Amino acid sequence: MNTFAALVLVASVVALSQGNPTTGAPSTTLVSDQPTGSTASGVSKSPEEIKQKIKEQVGALTEACKSQSKITGEQAKIVATQAIPKTEAEKCFLECIYTGLQLTKDGKFNEPAARALAQKRFGNAPDDLQKANSMITACVKEVVVKDTNEKCALGRLIRECFVKNGAKINFFPKP
Repeated sequence: MNTFAALVLVASVVALSQGNPTTGAPSTTLVSDQPTGSTASGVSKSPEEIKQKIKEQVGALTEACKSQSKITGEQAKIVATQAIPKTEAEKCFLECIYTGLQLTKDGKFNEPAARALAQKRFGNAPDDLQKANSMITACVKEVVVKDTNEKCALGRLIRECFVKNGAKINFFPKP
């Protein structure tokens, strides 16, 4: 799984565990606020167990956003790719995902939440954490909605930034 997809998966866990009823994005409590890899009893989970739990949780967020944005199953596959959304439905779907991941707040890219997410996902991998934080720094500057008439612009802008800056810093592993 590439690093971007893993970041999206972990972001889903964080977002779903915290939920934000004011965003209109799907919200469910699926995980606790325990540090990555541990349970409420303090017992560590294996990376495979964490990965499986994340996959299940991302599936739930994807289904909720798919329904909310009225996107097809085929179009929803964009979430696990580096593709830039071309249609309004794809932009709105990604914006729903990013809102569910708490990467947006008040119509802007949410830097503190993005950094917290990166820390949860890459806390045990300092090089990857540095790459993720470099990408976040760039996105804070680049993800700015200029055309207020463009519906779901944040979905497109965040994806464009992740793809552009992730590639620049070798954030996305080669297939």
